[in-house]
Parts: sequence; C-alpha cells; structure tokens
Amino acid sequence: MRSSVCLVGVLAWAMAGTAPALAAVSEADRLWTVGIQAFEDGLYDVSYRELAEFARVAPNDARRGDAAVVRGKAAFALGRYGDALGEFGAAQGMPLRAFTPGEPLFWQAEVLFRLRRFSDARERYTLFVRGYPTSPYADDALYARGFSELELGLPEEALATFNTLLREYPASELAGSAAYAAARELVRAKRWDEALGLLSAYPSRFPQSRFLPEARYLLGVTQVETGRAAEGARSLEEFVTAHPTHDLAPTARVLLAESHLKAGRTPEAIEQYRGLVKHTPTSSLVPQALYQIGDLSQRLGRTTDAETAWKTLRRDYPQDALAASAGLELANLHLKGRQFDQAMQAAREVADAKGPQRLDALLLLGEGALKAGKMAEARGAYEAVLAEAPVSGGDRFRALAGVGLVAESQKETEAARRAYQEIAEKADDAELVRWAKSRLQGLEARDKPTPRVAPKAKPRPSAKPESGS
Repeated sequence: MRSSVCLVGVLAWAMAGTAPALAAVSEADRLWTVGIQAFEDGLYDVSYRELAEFARVAPNDARRGDAAVVRGKAAFALGRYGDALGEFGAAQGMPLRAFTPGEPLFWQAEVLFRLRRFSDARERYTLFVRGYPTSPYADDALYARGFSELELGLPEEALATFNTLLREYPASELAGSAAYAAARELVRAKRWDEALGLLSAYPSRFPQSRFLPEARYLLGVTQVETGRAAEGARSLEEFVTAHPTHDLAPTARVLLAESHLKAGRTPEAIEQYRGLVKHTPTSSLVPQALYQIGDLSQRLGRTTDAETAWKTLRRDYPQDALAASAGLELANLHLKGRQFDQAMQAAREVADAKGPQRLDALLLLGEGALKAGKMAEARGAYEAVLAEAPVSGGDRFRALAGVGLVAESQKETEAARRAYQEIAEKADDAELVRWAKSRLQGLEARDKPTPRVAPKAKPRPSAKPESGS
C-alpha cells in the first residue's frame, strides 16, 4: 500500500501563491516552505512542528487543508497515530488544492488499520471506495479493506473485496498481491477447484508478482488435492528446485516425500527429506525429516544411514519430541544387530531423560542387559518399570515377564513362578498370557521329580531239553 506522496507539486503551488500582507505572507511562506521541505527530507518531526506554526500564523490561508494533510502524514510516519487521525479529520472539512478528493478519508482508514481498529478502518475504506472510485488510492483502499476483513474473521467478505479489486482495477500494481491473498483464502477454505482456477493462470497473469513462488507452491498443493497428483508433484518439484531455501520449501519437500511414498518410491522420498535438511537446516521440520530418513533407510536395509540420521537428530535436537523416539529406534536397531552394550546405552539415555517414553526405554534396557547376561542391570530396569507403571498397564506385565526370565536365570524358581502367575491371571495380552502359561508349565516340568523305574529282571534261560524227550 502507498503511504506517502511526492509534495514537489505542493511546494511549487505554494511558491506561486498570493498574499494579502507582505509581513504575514513572508512568514507564512517561510513556515510552509520549511515544513514541506522537511517532510520531503524525512524530517517528520520538523515538518509537523513548522506546519503547526504555519496554521497558527496564517489561520485563513488557503493552504491550511493541505498543511493538515501533510501534518497528518508526518505524524503517521512518526507513529503518532492519534495526532495523525486528528489532522486527517480536520483536513476532511477543509478545501484541498494539492491532494486528491477524499484523500483525508483514505488516510484516516490507514491510521485506523495501524491502530488495529479494523472495523472502523473497514468502514472508512468502504466509504472512500464508494465516494471516490476513480481515486488513485481506490485499489489501495480495496486491498487494505480485504485484509481488515480477514482480521475481523470475515473471509468471504475479504474474498469478495479482493475479487472486486481484480475485476475493477486489473492493471493495479496490487492486483497480483490481491490474487495471491484470494487464492490463499480459497486454499484455507479447501475450495480447491476455485483456487485451482485462480492459481493456474497466476504465472502468466502476474509474471512479475513478488508472490509468484508462493503461488507456485499453492498450485502444487491444490493440484494434489484435486486428484492431479503427478501435476502437483511436478509443480512442487519446480518450486523447490527454483527456491530451495524458501520458507515454504520444507513443507513442499514433506509433501513431495509423502507423494513418493504413496507411489512406492522410497529412495526418492529419502532424497526429499535430505534436501530439506541440507537447504533449510533451521526449519522446524528438520527433526521430522531426520527421523523419517532413519525410518525409511531402515526399511531399505540401510542400517548405517538409519543410525546416522537418528544419532544426528538426538545430538542436534535433544529437546525435540522425536529425539526420544529416535533413541528407542537406535536401541532396537542395536538389539537386532546383537550390539547389546550400544542398545543399553541408547535406551539408558532415553530413560534418564525421564520423558514420556521412559518406560519403553527401561524395558529395552532390561532386554539388552538380559541378552548381554548382565542380570543385575536387567533386574534393576524391570523393577523400575514395576515401580512406575500403572498396575493394570501392559508395561507392567512386560516388566514382569523380564523379571521372570531374570529369576529363572538366577535359579529363583519361586520368584519366576510368581511373575508368570500374575501375567497369566491378570494380563489382557492374549499372546503374553499364553507365553507366561508356557513358562509356568516349563517350571512345573522341571520341578516334577523324575520317577524311579526298577530295572527289568533278566529272564532265566530255560532248561535245555534233553535230546529225545
């Protein structure tokens, strides 16, 4: 939006003015000239002060209305919005010679917008457009009214305002911005077909728009949402290739990765996540990308890549919610590779953080220690779960299973039996219950005394019959 006006014409007109009294005219002209030139030089406080003195010295001067407008603009530039509003209000009732008709009304609206009095601003923008449709500020007023309506939670009214600007002022320098704002609201409202119509023509209609990258991104999203997945992927690919560090590039890469996954192209999905990490390392989506790189790499059997991604996530983003999940994944990865000490270390770090995944980490720690033959550590991990887990929760019964195995290994048969018995009687997990009952049967079989069987007596050899008998 325009917020200043060249006052060279105002100054030229002033110097050609007439004067009723030599002394008064001289002083008035001096104050006027200094005030106008100070505004042009950006010395707004000087301009405001000198033109106030001008109004006092020459209360009937024909330039008083113009002086009030300039004073209002100076106060506006200084952020003194109350003073600006007063000056524009005063100028509205005075004749103007150097400004366009209705301009004080427009500037009142601008001040109210800065004061976030959006309802009042909207009202004045509407009055201005209705009363002065040919003003050079008419498109500015429509544009600002649209954003006032967005701030007021009136998206339908804002869309109508932006469309009015596009229809009635198609050559406006604000048309491209208005079209993008309208398209963005259509996307937010999930009015995909309408958004597609506006965005498809955007590059050719507004090739110089500063919102061209954003419009290309929205076009890709809209194409995907309207079932044009291949076209959408191409649009998003073009966007991230042309603007790899754009604020929207991380989201575009995530959408592209998801599109590749749906099509079964896992390596391509990984590359999009890698591009996100490389080109936008400060994005809030980097932890998600690293986690996905690890997960997808593991699916492809690239365990080294998976380990690297998850370790990077834990090292660089330790406070992110996915850091603990990455730690658990690392523990599982090491368990599968029979790297029990590394598995225990990864699980212990997650457990020690005392986050929401502490119990899962303790269970993995217990499993790693059990497989490594470190029974004391295994017992400690499982007992910690028993102390912290809900009485009827699944984690408790998993810990009881570990306690039972540790007890068995230590020949503590009764402790193992108690653990398995509690699982068999109270757990909801049918598979775990069957497992516990099987362990109980194994214990009973081992405890059952083996019956002594008397050796069979050797049969006596029968008497050899005498020959001829």
